[in-house]
Amino acid sequence: MRILFMDSRTQPCTNAILALDRLGHSVARYMTEVEDIDGNEEEEEALAEFIKSSDVPLVMSVIFAADVARITHELGVRYAVWLMDSPAFTAWCPEADYDNCALFYFDRHECELRRQNGHSNAYHLPLAADVLWGEQLVITDEEIKRYGCDMSFVGGLYSTNIYDQIIDKLSEQEQSIFTDIIEQSAFVWDGRECLGITPELVQAVVQKAPEAFVGIFDMTVGYYLQSFILERKLTHVERTLLMELLAQRYDIHLYTWNKEKVPEGIKRFPEVDASADELKIHYASKINLNITLRSIVTGVPRRIFDVMSVGGFMLTNWQAEIPELFEDGKEIVTYKTPEELIDKADYYLRHETERLRIGVNGYKKVKSCYTYEHQLKKLLDMLQMN
Repeated sequence: MRILFMDSRTQPCTNAILALDRLGHSVARYMTEVEDIDGNEEEEEALAEFIKSSDVPLVMSVIFAADVARITHELGVRYAVWLMDSPAFTAWCPEADYDNCALFYFDRHECELRRQNGHSNAYHLPLAADVLWGEQLVITDEEIKRYGCDMSFVGGLYSTNIYDQIIDKLSEQEQSIFTDIIEQSAFVWDGRECLGITPELVQAVVQKAPEAFVGIFDMTVGYYLQSFILERKLTHVERTLLMELLAQRYDIHLYTWNKEKVPEGIKRFPEVDASADELKIHYASKINLNITLRSIVTGVPRRIFDVMSVGGFMLTNWQAEIPELFEDGKEIVTYKTPEELIDKADYYLRHETERLRIGVNGYKKVKSCYTYEHQLKKLLDMLQMN
C-alpha cells in the first residue's frame, strides 16, 4: 500500500518510516513537517495537491494536526496518528472526531478517557523500538569510558514549569491545598491520577492566572490544570529529589537540556542530539533509570523501549501496563518507592551477571514483540488496511 508519512520536527520518527518500508509498503515523504501545516493556507493547499497527485489512501503522523485531518477528510483519505506524547495536546479539537481519523494512544488511560468523552476513533497501541539501529551500533572503547556510569537518566527535570510561574498568584490556602496534593501524590505510582483538584480550586486558578489556559483546544481547564500544570510540577519534584538521592550514592549521569536548572552534586551533561549517541548511553550505563512523566498515567514511555532495544538494563518506576508487556525481574526491573529504587540499584550493581541477563532478555522481548514493524502491522490491522 502507498502511505504518506508526515514527519515531525518535535517528534522525529524515521524508525516508523523505515519499518513501513520493511513491511513492504511504499512510503511517500512530504518535506514540510506536520507542525508547519496548521494555519498556513499555502502549505495546506500544497499538501492537498500532493495527496491528490500521490494517490495515497492513508496519511500517517505521530502528532495530530487539525488541518491535515480536515484536508484528508475532504479528500476521503484515512488519517492515522500514533501519538507518542501523553496527553496528546493537539488531538483535543473537533477535527479529531472526523470519521476518517484514527488516533492511537500508547497510554490506555488517555485512550479510555477519550472514549468516555465520545471519541469512538481512539485506539490503544503501546510504543516500540527499532532493534536494527542497536544491532548496527558501533561504540568505541573511548565512548564506553565516556558514557559508562553506575546509572544514567536521559530526560528533563521540568525545572521550568507553569506551576511555578502561577502559584504565587493564589491565596495561601489554595497554595497549601496544592502542596498537600503534591506531597500525597509524590512517588505513588499506582495507575491513578492525582486526587484532590476540586472544581472550586480549578475556578480559583482560572480567575487568578488566566494566562495559563490560553490555547488549550477542547481540553477542559480541569484536565489541563491536572495534566499540564500539576503533574509536570509533580514530575519535577520526583525527578529532582530522586536525582539528589541517587547522586549521594552512585556515579549517576543526567543528560538534559542546557537551560534547565539542576541541583548541585548531580553530574549534568548536555542533552544528546543524535539518536545513536543516546543508544550508546543506554548501552554503556550499568543501570538505565526511568522516572515516568506523571501525565502518562498507565502507559510505558518510549525511553523504556529505546533502552531495551540495545540490551540496556532498565530500572523504572512501576506503571500499570508494564506487566502486560514485560516480565518484572526477568526482562525489566520496577520499583514502587524511593527505598525500593535504592535497594534494587544496590543489588543489581553488585550482581552483574543477573543485570546483564535481564538486559539481554529485555532486548529479546522487544525484538520479538515490540519493534516498529510489529506495532505498525497491528495499527494497519486495526484500520483493516494491511
